Amino acid sequence: MKKDMGGAACTLALAQALMEAKLDIRLRLLIPAVENAVSGNAFRPGDVLQSRKGLTVEIGNTDAEGRLVLGDALAEA
Repeated sequence: MKKDMGGAACTLALAQALMEAKLDIRLRLLIPAVENAVSGNAFRPGDVLQSRKGLTVEIGNTDAEGRLVLGDALAEA
């Protein structure tokens, strides 16, 4: 998770540098960030979720939840 956070920080820093340089480019930045906390509504194996695209996904391994978040960000892009 720390490497994920580092990647997001690098992306934000690059975006800030580009904005400060006032380059004539169009930039759209998506950082799929979520809270990683255990609660009553957390993912559990066997849960079925609907993606932004409308596809349903069964959770088989809760360690792979980042892939769902990434998939939603790619669908949004």
